[in-house]
Amino acid sequence: MEVGLCVCVALCLFTVANSITDPSDFKILNDFREGLENPELLKWPGNGDEDPCGPPSWPHVICSGDKVSQIQVQSLGLIGPLPQNFNQLSKLSNLGLQRNKFNGSLPTFSGLSELEFAYLDYNEFDSIPSDFFDELSSIRVLALDYNPFNASTGWSLPDGLAKSVQLTNLSLLVLGSH
Repeated sequence: MEVGLCVCVALCLFTVANSITDPSDFKILNDFREGLENPELLKWPGNGDEDPCGPPSWPHVICSGDKVSQIQVQSLGLIGPLPQNFNQLSKLSNLGLQRNKFNGSLPTFSGLSELEFAYLDYNEFDSIPSDFFDELSSIRVLALDYNPFNASTGWSLPDGLAKSVQLTNLSLLVLGSH
């Protein structure tokens, strides 16, 4: 009986030690995957047993401790919207979504205070929320090129951009239809 109890405790500790991704971040990654038309291109395990932060970590996901710090899925041909809870990845610092077919409205990035690099160019995002830039205090590079933002009504820079004091590179080539 004591041996069985020790084995059970050891297995529980092993499971806890290998399940390091913050549950909120794990949910957001799953929401991201489930919203895609072609999630198989991510090559993420589909059974829900593997942990995104590892070991081993999921392809295209980089973590710092138990939090997702980078998502790098550029040029994979992914199609679909981003989940509306994307701004809850509180430690996200680098986001590479360029050259896919992400579509729909960009979710707000308000609250992503550690985000430094966001490459959203060459996609099919059609609108950007007015609070998108709120609390983006660390953003240094933001590429929004070649997205059909508000193609029929136009788009202007929101006031929140003025608070992004670290921003050194804002790329807005060919916004609208392309």
